[in-house]
Amino acid sequence: MQKIAMVGSGELSDRLIYYFEETGFASIVGMFDDFEAAGALKHDRPVLGGAKDIPAAFGKGAFDAVAIAVGYKQRKFRREIYAALKERGVPIATFVHPSSYVEKSALLKEGSIVLVDCTIDMHARVGENVLLSSRCFVSHHVTIGAHTFCAPAVNLAGHTEIGPCCFLGINTTCIDGVRVGMNVQTAAGSVVTKDVPDHALIAGVPAVVKKTLSFDD
Repeated sequence: MQKIAMVGSGELSDRLIYYFEETGFASIVGMFDDFEAAGALKHDRPVLGGAKDIPAAFGKGAFDAVAIAVGYKQRKFRREIYAALKERGVPIATFVHPSSYVEKSALLKEGSIVLVDCTIDMHARVGENVLLSSRCFVSHHVTIGAHTFCAPAVNLAGHTEIGPCCFLGINTTCIDGVRVGMNVQTAAGSVVTKDVPDHALIAGVPAVVKKTLSFDD
């Protein structure tokens, strides 16, 4: 069984520890978090240091790969830490829960995490470091950009394009063929019926732009 270290020690880390170990995917040796003291215990695992300590620990054989357990409110950091670890040659784990279905023509890139009861249909493309929470449905020919985070029960109809660094809130639905820009956030229950510009917060049925976002929102 491979050894994995988590990047981040919050609630998402706790969930991933459970799913990785419950499915026999990996054992979790600890986590790296800039906001916790080295040696502290979180989720019954040691904090091994901060983000800057990851490459050296990997070089010493402390773990085989990392999993990025950084939530949707830190999408900019999700992107930055992924790029930094890739540059240093640290492997980033890709995980599909056994209850999920990924059609053989679909593509999941490195660092993608697919949780319980998801479906990824034919010719879909899921970018690097994407997280699909439980019961997401990704239809045929959908593209999801890198570092995007999908809350539970997101539904993306065929030929939808989701940009990088987005957060799609719980029960968001995109009709077929819409294009969602980068760093877009959708409120819970949004129904997206037309293209969405970059850096927009949208909400409603149908969804409309409520404000312009920065990566610090």
